[in-house]
Amino acid sequence: MKAKEYLAQNPRSAFAKFCRVKYLRVVHPKMETSFFGNLNQRNLVNAGEFPSSNFFASFAEMAKRVWLLHCLAFSFNPEAAIFQVSKGCRFSEVYMESLAEEAFLSTASEPQVGFTVVPGFKLGKTVIQCQVYLSQSQSTPRKRR
Repeated sequence: MKAKEYLAQNPRSAFAKFCRVKYLRVVHPKMETSFFGNLNQRNLVNAGEFPSSNFFASFAEMAKRVWLLHCLAFSFNPEAAIFQVSKGCRFSEVYMESLAEEAFLSTASEPQVGFTVVPGFKLGKTVIQCQVYLSQSQSTPRKRR
């Protein structure tokens, strides 16, 4: 069943609430205004309704996938833990997978996380690596006085 159809049939469900909360957090008002020239979709979501636009239908499908992933993660015993690495953290091959060629990185400095693309997960003692893009270390030597 398409997410939009489910929302139309179950507007008060936990999934519907999840979609509302995520839409209002993820789609910034400035972004919505730049896409559509108004805040009509946000106003509908705030009022407890769902827009009929293709944009919202795509958003709802994406939200459905995240919702299902959450349901799966919470079904494990112990529950799966999600993690994301912050910009500037030192790269760790245990917890991270680099998505780009590292040939451009200098061996003089340790690679750092530029940004995380896909979060990682811990299932018991198993680690599913997060996917990151790396950047050069931005640290500069301190001047001596």
